[in-house]
Formats: sequence, structure tokens, C-alpha cells
Amino acid sequence: MSKPEMNEITPQAKASFRNRVIVAIIMVAIIVPAFVLGGWVFFIIAGIFLGLAIYEMITATGKKYPWYLWVFTYIIVYSFTYWFVIKSNLSAYMASKQSAINDSSSSAFFSGSGFHFSLEENFFSLDISVYGIAVAIGIYFLMGICGHTLTFDDVSYFITFSIILGLGFQAAFFCRYYPFYLYGHNPIFAENKIIMGLTGDQLMTNSIFKYAVSGELLAFVIIGATMNDTFAYVFGSLFGKHKLNEKVSPHKTWEGFFGGWLIGTLSCLAFGLPLTFFGFPMLPTLTASSWYWVVLLSIVIPLLGNLGDLSFSFIKRHYNIKDYGTILQGHGGIIDRVGSDIFACLGTTVILILITNGWNLLAYPA
Repeated sequence: MSKPEMNEITPQAKASFRNRVIVAIIMVAIIVPAFVLGGWVFFIIAGIFLGLAIYEMITATGKKYPWYLWVFTYIIVYSFTYWFVIKSNLSAYMASKQSAINDSSSSAFFSGSGFHFSLEENFFSLDISVYGIAVAIGIYFLMGICGHTLTFDDVSYFITFSIILGLGFQAAFFCRYYPFYLYGHNPIFAENKIIMGLTGDQLMTNSIFKYAVSGELLAFVIIGATMNDTFAYVFGSLFGKHKLNEKVSPHKTWEGFFGGWLIGTLSCLAFGLPLTFFGFPMLPTLTASSWYWVVLLSIVIPLLGNLGDLSFSFIKRHYNIKDYGTILQGHGGIIDRVGSDIFACLGTTVILILITNGWNLLAYPA
């Protein structure tokens, strides 16, 4: 059996890889503290990244769009992303007011007695407003019909991209805050000793859980997608001979695909299994007795990252653009960097909801 020959690494490739590493280190230094701390820090940092991603979405095609499309796109994508937080807190506030009415307390009614605003505690599913989607479809088509700038391709592009970004960033919030919901609001887990000898209710006020353990799940997903992306590039550069899909991404190879998948899977296992077996599970549904779900997720997350990367490349090829932006030297733009993470978070969210509900597709998310 012949030994695989390594490709010659050009000075340009070395410089590109060096830039990628530098940018990756900077992004890790910004993102990791944000999703460990959670709360407003994570929401603000994610909101900034989302704003940059929307900017890239609008400018990537190279067309000049009217100002009202810019304004509407920012409003609709942010509303898709944050709708769940707005909806859940409004519902909780109205419920507290109704409770105050029942108590016949005027002061309680005006203060919303019993209500507290929460960023973390209501993520049990993905939830984009159906009315918002209907409005987005109608307005974008109206812009295409009445305006002279937007083609049908552009209308389809904005509808699709707006939903993907909204769902994707909301899925990242889900992966960060789903532990809060399960431990704090699901009676099965809130009343059982799952982590560190504490009940779910006790964990909600525990600083170690709040600032470290609850961030494990998102870290797990990001590690799998990032390691897959990084080592797909490394293996592809060193050993790539067979093209993966030239129509979508002319530089990706099967060698890079399998190399990235392997390292991404091993990285997830190396992170997730020790946490599971040493009593710090990412979720109460991912304990030592159900270690196989961690293995399943470890295998699937890098594949989801590849799907995301190829999907965003598919859009780029249609518009004949190299990168969505240039803000990250060596990485392109924000969308080029987080595309794989978006699909990894989305797929992980769906799988976790199914696991929690015993794979009952008809069950309301727990």
C-alpha cells in the first residue's frame, strides 16, 4: 500500500493558514468569555455579530439596494432571532397581571407582581413568529414587484437568508440556555439530584452552574464545528486530491471532508464524554446512563457543520462571489466563519428536543 503523498504547500497557503489561526484565536478570546458568562454579555456580543452578518447578507451580492430594504431586513432578522425572548417575557408578564387581578390588588396589577424578566429560562424550542414570516414574504415580494432593483432571485435570497440567520442565531441561544430551562422548569429534572449533588432548583442559583456548566453544551457544538472546519482545511491542503463538489466549492476535497469529520468527532468525544462520566453532564438527558447520545451528537455535529459550510458556499456560487465579507482576514466575513456553526446549532437543537421528548415527533417540546 503506497504512502499518501503530501501536496506542496505554497507561501500563499502558509500565509493564509497563519492568518486563519490568528483570527481564530482573536475570535475565541471574544466569544468564549461571552458564552461562558451568558446573560446580557452573550446577548450583546451575539447581537453585534448578527448585525455584521445582516450587513454582509445585504452587501454580498454586489447590488445597491434601497434604504427601506436595509431597514426592513435588520428589523425582521432581529425580530426572528429575539422573538422567543420577547414572546415568553410578555406572556409571563400578562400572566402575572392576571394573577394580580385575581388577587384584587391594584398595586400588584400595575407592578406585574411575580414577574421577572429572564433571558435564560424560557428556551425549550425554536420559535419564529409565523406572522413575522408571512410579513417578510409579503414585504419582500412587494419590494420586488413595485421596485426596479430586486429580481425574483433577490427576493428568494432575502427570504431564505433572513430565516436562516434568525433561526441559526436563535439556535445558538437555545444551545446556551436550554440547560436553564430543563433544570429550572422541567419538574422531572428540577426535583432530581443531577449535577454536583444539587437539585435543578438549587443549580439555578449556583455560580458554577450559571457561569460554567450551563455553557458546556454550546462549547461542545462550537468545538465540533470549528475543529471540523479547521482540519478539513488542513487535510485538504496537505492531502487533497479528489474534489468533493466542484459545482458548490471548487477547493474542497474528500480528503479534507473525512479528515475534518474525524478530528471534529474526536474533539467532541474528548470534550463531552469526560463531562458526562465525571458528573458534569451538558444536559440532564445526557448523563452517563445515556452516553450514546453524546456519541451520536459527536458524530453528527461535524456533518452538520459541513452541510452549513456547503449550503452557504452554494449561495455564493450562485452569485459568483468569493466571500460574504472581508472583516476577518483569512476567514472572509462573519457569515463565512459562522455558517457551519449556524447549521450545527440548528441540527443539535432539533436532536436535543427529540431526545428530551423520547423521539416523539408529535410531542410538544418539553
